[in-house]
Amino acid sequence: MSRKLFAVFSFGMLLSIGVVWSDTQNKAFWMIFEQGNTLMERNEFGEALKAYKEAIAVAGVFPEAEIAIGDIYAEEGELDLAKAQYEKAYNQRNAFSVPASKYDALYRLASVYENQEYYKLMEDSLLRIVADDLRFADQPSSHLRTQIEKNYFEKGLDHVLVLYRFDEPFSAAAHSKLGWFYYKTGRFALSVTHYLYAVIYRASEIANYLRDRDIEFEFSTLEELLNTAQGRRELLKYIAEKDLFRDLYYLAGSTYADGYPQHSLGMWKLIARFPSAGQYVDLSLRQIKKPWTEPFIVNSSTAKKSP
Repeated sequence: MSRKLFAVFSFGMLLSIGVVWSDTQNKAFWMIFEQGNTLMERNEFGEALKAYKEAIAVAGVFPEAEIAIGDIYAEEGELDLAKAQYEKAYNQRNAFSVPASKYDALYRLASVYENQEYYKLMEDSLLRIVADDLRFADQPSSHLRTQIEKNYFEKGLDHVLVLYRFDEPFSAAAHSKLGWFYYKTGRFALSVTHYLYAVIYRASEIANYLRDRDIEFEFSTLEELLNTAQGRRELLKYIAEKDLFRDLYYLAGSTYADGYPQHSLGMWKLIARFPSAGQYVDLSLRQIKKPWTEPFIVNSSTAKKSP
């Protein structure tokens, strides 16, 4: 399993966001935790495990260290032990120094479940994340979701991205993965919904970045936004890391399967014009020539049974 999925917290990052030591004991267990992180970076997993356990013994409750122990188990292929650690960390979520870190435990759980092909459990973990996205799951947001989808189907993605600007939240990656999962299980309307949120969040982040550097910056189409981003290395890196072109590709696929081919063809043509889209250039060109839907995962069911 890739270590990229299991990054540990940085002591330096915690300092930079203003974590205040309440006493000598607090400082001690964070220092021990940082020692564990250093050992992890050296692949000295046994010694790192000892350090994390020592930090927990000093702290009493230390969900950051529980996640880190889960990362070690995941590296060693002990996935059931890793899952138990991530659940434990999430159950201690009120003790995180950075409250949003509780979602790291859920993302890790989802990744392990996906690796094991327990897709229903993966879905459950991701749904726990988006349940806290107030623009999506809060009761008043049901009207917002309806309006976003209505504007998308009636007026297209460009109109939606100009009309809705949201700060990128903790849930963007969960929306993206759920969009993929629902596409791969034939629930295309749900896939469109989640992919729309993922794309809105990512596009808003790009637009906000550009507007911070040019207060008069505006765009009227996604193509215009992406063209502006092409000249900035940091934005190209962001687009690649967040898999924006992948999300656009599968948003088009779900939209096509949901009965709106013109929207889909427009998106595939857009993707094909950007070499930075990588493999999705060729895939989009194939879709333009003859659209198809990828094979579903786990037959027609939505989950592999957990043992």
